[in-house]
Amino acid sequence: MYHILILDDEEPLREAIRILGEWDNLKISEIYEAINGQEGLSILREHHIDLIVVDMKMPGMNGVEFLKKVKQEYPDMLTIVISGYNDFEYTHQAIRSNVLDYLLKPVNRHELNDTLRKAVHLLQERQQQHQQKIQQHRALHVSLPKLKENIYQSLIDKRFKKQGNEDMLAMIGAEDDTCYHGAVVLRILNIEQVRRQRFYGDTSLLYFAIANVLNECTEDDIQYFCFANQRLEREMILIYHARHRYPQELGFAVQQRVRSLIQTLEHLLDLYIIAGSGTPSNDIQQLATAYEQGKHMIEQMNILELNRSMIIPYEQRNAIAESHSLCSRMPQIRTLLENGHFPQIHRIADELIAMIKQSPYLSMHMAEYSLHDFEGQLYEITRELDQRLLEDEPAITNARKERIQIHTLDMMNIAQWEQHVHDIITHYAEMVRKSGGSRQSFHISDIRAYIDQHYFEEIKISMFTDKYYLSREYLMKLFKQEYQMGIHEYVQQLRMDKAKILLNEEGLKIQEISEMLGYKDKNYFSKAFRNYYQLSPSEYRAQRSAISNK
Repeated sequence: MYHILILDDEEPLREAIRILGEWDNLKISEIYEAINGQEGLSILREHHIDLIVVDMKMPGMNGVEFLKKVKQEYPDMLTIVISGYNDFEYTHQAIRSNVLDYLLKPVNRHELNDTLRKAVHLLQERQQQHQQKIQQHRALHVSLPKLKENIYQSLIDKRFKKQGNEDMLAMIGAEDDTCYHGAVVLRILNIEQVRRQRFYGDTSLLYFAIANVLNECTEDDIQYFCFANQRLEREMILIYHARHRYPQELGFAVQQRVRSLIQTLEHLLDLYIIAGSGTPSNDIQQLATAYEQGKHMIEQMNILELNRSMIIPYEQRNAIAESHSLCSRMPQIRTLLENGHFPQIHRIADELIAMIKQSPYLSMHMAEYSLHDFEGQLYEITRELDQRLLEDEPAITNARKERIQIHTLDMMNIAQWEQHVHDIITHYAEMVRKSGGSRQSFHISDIRAYIDQHYFEEIKISMFTDKYYLSREYLMKLFKQEYQMGIHEYVQQLRMDKAKILLNEEGLKIQEISEMLGYKDKNYFSKAFRNYYQLSPSEYRAQRSAISNK
């Protein structure tokens, strides 16, 4: 709703404007009145006014002087001039004062309301623009963390160009070249367990909780910002900025702080985290180097010694040769899969794992890589053994991606890594066993045998696809190749053959026969029988009876 001020020393004119104006339609709720410019300014200073209707000739401060004052104090105020003097001086001042319109006395109803509508329309546009600015400000405030995340991610990915983007760095408070910047990489070792038990499977909520704890650790001269790595599961990145600190002193202070924080997360959320820190630099584009250093320290962590949360500072290390492999006996594993000797595959894995455990060193990187390699080779073997995979490879490939994601597996110690090895073996052994890849798997005659025993029950193709892990198309194809008809055709033929035998039994009613064959009612059975033999069950009985009496 809008407020208007009518400024005129003649009461009849003010009254006429009150009568002629369509105030309700224009959403003007308050009308103030003044008899001269000085009184009008007082009202403006005491009340919120959206629009002024002013007469140019008044005693004391006239319209010309009033408009000059309004322009100085309220430069955006909308004004409408009404005057009985078609005088150039007044018109000129009205133009200079950004008057919306200039109306001559006597006031015309249509001209007045047209001008008022124009004013209200402008007021509405201004309100919309004001609301848009408010929303933009709120959006910027809300999206600032996301802006930080995107900029830091692009710095780490080496996609951010400092030149030409200084204003963006200023928006997130990272433009100071005298400031030191660094990165700490955090690997969450038991993300699946905590996500499932505490966060209802919601990864975003888990990341949000971690970031909240880490972002609250800001100190007087060290600023922290934590976010989930957009490129890698179970990894979060902690960016820090500091002034008035030497790099070595800063690195030590950050390590102490992060060590305390990951212990807090372990206590609050049962999270186990290892962190790797890089060396700080006063060049913000060196964040990528600090990130790579921190990630390198995590990847080189000896999983044989891993049993708690920790932070590892960056240091130059000589590469340690690793010769561990879970795939050295893959030809033998293939043979065992093909012949269905699945327990022996687990025994081979135990032998290989025992050899790995006897070595002094197994890096986190090698532990993950060995699982990837082992799972990938088992998948390829299963593809070759399992005809279903050859028939429907895209669908199975997607299923594999959903089932096996090495980078999302919890790995807090060597025992958990060992369990993953056996879980992968079990997964592919079960796939081969159920889908027909091994020599101990089913034959299509198993489905016919089941139908022969259960023809009076409802037979659905999904019963067999679910049981044997075969696609519908492949199962139907196998059955037709073997028996020259589809599964539904075979069920119908079997029921109709049984129907003839039962109809020869004179003591059985057609309703009873219908139930014995698994039909819903005798009408449905009679219709199916007629469609198959071109005569009804009753006609068939009559025909058989006539033949017997001859």
